[in-house]
Amino acid sequence: MKSNRSGQLLIVTLMAALLVITAGCSSDKEKEELSVVHTFKAETMKVAPMELPSIRIFPGRVRSKVQVTLAAKMPGYVKEVPVQIGDEVKKGQLLVLVDDTDVKARIKALYEQKSAARGELSAIEAKYEYAKINFERFSRLFKEESATKDELDRARTQYLALKNQTNAIKAKIKAIDAQIKEARNQLSYLAIKAPIDGWIADRKVDPGTYVNPGIPLIKLDGKGAGFWFEAQIDDALIDNVRPRETVTVSIPALGMITKTQVVHVQRSSHPATNTFVLLADLDEPNLKSGLFGRVYVEVGKTTAIVLPMDVIVMRAGINGVYVVDENRMVHWRIVRLGKKWLKTSTGFLPVLQDIPPGPGDKRMFVTVLSGLSAGEEIISSNLSQAREGGRLEQ
Repeated sequence: MKSNRSGQLLIVTLMAALLVITAGCSSDKEKEELSVVHTFKAETMKVAPMELPSIRIFPGRVRSKVQVTLAAKMPGYVKEVPVQIGDEVKKGQLLVLVDDTDVKARIKALYEQKSAARGELSAIEAKYEYAKINFERFSRLFKEESATKDELDRARTQYLALKNQTNAIKAKIKAIDAQIKEARNQLSYLAIKAPIDGWIADRKVDPGTYVNPGIPLIKLDGKGAGFWFEAQIDDALIDNVRPRETVTVSIPALGMITKTQVVHVQRSSHPATNTFVLLADLDEPNLKSGLFGRVYVEVGKTTAIVLPMDVIVMRAGINGVYVVDENRMVHWRIVRLGKKWLKTSTGFLPVLQDIPPGPGDKRMFVTVLSGLSAGEEIISSNLSQAREGGRLEQ
């Protein structure tokens, strides 16, 4: 009994010793692991305030410098519209044909009337020539006292009657020719053709539509004429935008951002909207009328800390950056962000949700509202290797 108790005591003592040894080894291993600091290489950047433009943004549209609106000149039903919006057309090409059946029928009838009148004239002219010769003969005979006055009077009456008939038929033919000319003009009015080379900017009519004179049917942009950007600007900024001054214009559909010159400013404000019209020159051949865009009008300057978007590291939905302290140790710090900017060859532009970066030298930036101070150093590359508490290699 005593021997069993001694054995149990020995086992308990050995187990306790083993636990102490194991705990000691584990503590040493943890200390060794904690003493290993993650080091990595990366580029850094100094935080510094930057000058940014204070900008007002106004929507607008692209329009051709030469734009022709074609309207109906004659009433009628549209028979044919052989063009679509965006089609390129040549000068003289048919754009809209209004039903010309009645006019063509009228022209045919007029030609038939003219043919009948000419036939009648041919028959009368033969009689007229005979009556003229006969009258001249009786005039001579009367002077020679070889014909009576009654015979001369009858010859004169017949001659004058046929002369009047001949003149009446000639007048009738002339009137018919005038009607034919008018009908042909009407026929040309029914066939609306392109007055210049260009593109169809708008089509407001379909076959079967009844149109009246003056109703716009087709809008045509002149080929090679160039384009304006037209926008309505707040009249409070009329002194900020003058002819020959530079503004920035963006066309989201083309990813286009360009600096351009103001060519016209309407000096009178619209009373209903308190805006004035601005026209800016667009030196871009691939534009189309009607494209939506924006004009950026600079109204001043401001200073703020701005960082490239790709240095921002998000953790659990929170924005932060890796800051490098004086010992080259790296710490992740929360920052509060503000307005986003697009850095372009023309400068910084505020980013709108529906304007993605386009082609060219552009980079996304963001304003830092709090969390950083000027002069601090942050990691700007190799962010996947950055760790909290890591050390940046020299």
